[in-house]
Amino acid sequence: MGGMAGTGRTGFTDAALVRRLAPWIGPATDAPVGFLDQLSAWLRWTDAQPLFAALQEPIATPPCAPDEDPSPDSARADSQAVLSLLTRALTDDAPWREAPRAQRRSLTSGWIKPSAAAAPDAVAFDFPTYRRHYVAQQQQMEDRIAPLRERLRRVLALQSPELARLAALDAVAERLLGEPERRLLASLPTLLEKRFAKLRAEAEAAEHATSDAAPPWQPHFQHELDGLLQAELDLRWQPIAGLLAALPAPGPSDPLS
Repeated sequence: MGGMAGTGRTGFTDAALVRRLAPWIGPATDAPVGFLDQLSAWLRWTDAQPLFAALQEPIATPPCAPDEDPSPDSARADSQAVLSLLTRALTDDAPWREAPRAQRRSLTSGWIKPSAAAAPDAVAFDFPTYRRHYVAQQQQMEDRIAPLRERLRRVLALQSPELARLAALDAVAERLLGEPERRLLASLPTLLEKRFAKLRAEAEAAEHATSDAAPPWQPHFQHELDGLLQAELDLRWQPIAGLLAALPAPGPSDPLS
């Protein structure tokens, strides 16, 4: 996340995901809420105990799986592979990028319908199609990032007592903050549905007012959906980036350096 102007700190509203959603929701009427105030709404006073324990108690090194390479270089390579896979999936798995082929099977699939006003090779999608795609991408992020985060913690814990402490703190942070984060991210498809309805209504109103065919609005919505997914991936990836930054740097002779 980008730093706030004039300070070295990061603002809660600097996240790309928040910036993308802001125009959809409208300007805030209340004073902006600071990051610590937001965080306090997610934590209870009883959550201080596991945080204190992670800072004070001896750290047990978690065992690696028998077939797991515990080296930092292997962890970096695996992380890059996961990020590349998730980034490609954001766009490659989108059904509207296979529109002509999807249109040919639309009579049997039941979830795509040709638009009467569209070009012969164009396909109009209803919102459930977009919801399914978005939720599937969210699930894939969760399925790939969560075990990678655990792997990075195991690798960190083997490097030094200090990094083992950091890995333990990250595990506590994930346990305490993971569920509130998942609830917020689960609300994004509902915001997308409202955005879809707004763009469709605006296009229909413009067409009714001018008696001309409205400009295509679904490609614009698809572009916004792609951007929102990328922003969500960036947000979910931040703990991974932090753990990777804590790994020992590759040596001068290392091909990854």
